[in-house]
Amino acid sequence: MSATRSFFNFIWIVIIFFSLTPCSLHAQTEKKPGPDVYYQDFEEFITVIKEIQDKYVDEVDLRELLKSGYKGMLGSLDPYSQFIDSKHLEELRIETGGVFEGLGIEVVIKDGVLTVLTPIVDSPAFRAGVFIGDRIIKIDGESTKNVTIREAIEVLRGEPHTKVTLTVLHEGERDPVDITIERAKVQIKSTRGTRIVNEESKIGYIAVTGFQDNTITDLDASIEELEKQGMDSLILDLRFNPGGLLNIAVEMSDKFIKKGIIVYTKGRHKSQEHEYKAHRSGTYKDFPLIILVNNGSASASEIVAGAVKDHNRGLLLGTKTFGKGSVQSLIPIENKNTALKLTTAKYYTPSGTLIDGVGIEPDIEVDLTNKEIRELHKNLTIANATDIRTKDREEPSRDIDVSDDEGEFVDVQLSRAIDVLKGIRVYAKTIGTD
Repeated sequence: MSATRSFFNFIWIVIIFFSLTPCSLHAQTEKKPGPDVYYQDFEEFITVIKEIQDKYVDEVDLRELLKSGYKGMLGSLDPYSQFIDSKHLEELRIETGGVFEGLGIEVVIKDGVLTVLTPIVDSPAFRAGVFIGDRIIKIDGESTKNVTIREAIEVLRGEPHTKVTLTVLHEGERDPVDITIERAKVQIKSTRGTRIVNEESKIGYIAVTGFQDNTITDLDASIEELEKQGMDSLILDLRFNPGGLLNIAVEMSDKFIKKGIIVYTKGRHKSQEHEYKAHRSGTYKDFPLIILVNNGSASASEIVAGAVKDHNRGLLLGTKTFGKGSVQSLIPIENKNTALKLTTAKYYTPSGTLIDGVGIEPDIEVDLTNKEIRELHKNLTIANATDIRTKDREEPSRDIDVSDDEGEFVDVQLSRAIDVLKGIRVYAKTIGTD
């Protein structure tokens, strides 16, 4: 089986969920208009193409014209549906392995503007100071007005050591700034920063940056490492995590939940309705759990966060998630080595909540100022999340051995999570002695 064909078996959410064959598409199609209606519309379509080919000032390649037409049709549906040609299909296959060349940012079209969903931690864009919610108004001086995601990606991607200048408008600011970034080979590490953040209460910490093929293996290894160090509770950091493979999100949720629905999907057709359930086998110990989330937590991250919240398996702390609750199917176009990435369903949390465009509210809201968000970016890059200060602003902490210099960065959300888990531990001891 070729690499391209086997790729169509991947499940991807933002990403890929299931493949629809031409037969299944035919079987699930609702009552269609009569053939005369189609012929009339196709006749107009063909006439437009012929007039362009015959009369446009420059010669136009038919294949390129058709590809532009496909992109326009899909771009008018929603920000996520795309026509993918052979070149970008191969890139998409590589992306599922967590390696690509470019800047390291996830972008969406929000309110008609090219917007940064999240920069990948420690990527060139992250290090250069591109933030969640930045509006990209120009790329190398060219306006991004009416640009599609695929068109934007084509420009943002490039060979390592080449540069691109983004003109961005940071949230809360009036004046745009130019940020020049050198492209690089970006390799997404599934987990980072695994450590005990509080020795007294044995609170473990793991940050998950994406949902790739090796994520569950890496997570298992991190949990095993922390348990060897006596971990009693865990902080799972999904901030700045834009998502990844749906099956990996389900597997991760299954690690924390013993039974019940993890996520389910609904579309126009029965074949798009799926339930994913937890299994007792392989579930981690029932330790106290807090998941850190922010508006850069999207898609697969929200599946995990929603399942944990609805099953009361742990607490969410931070700010509201992004709200990416739609499912895209990758549909191969026979004999063309091209595909459609088409929105075919929406997914729901176990309680039946549709989060698309809404997001998931944390149980404990801890907002950060724009300055604190930028400092968090800076410190995650410098320390790769292994050395972030977690003391309270007013009260010193022994969590991490750092200097007491005034003004040193404090990860407020992580600090609050540590405090909550300390409180849970104290409460559990109190109940146990009564």
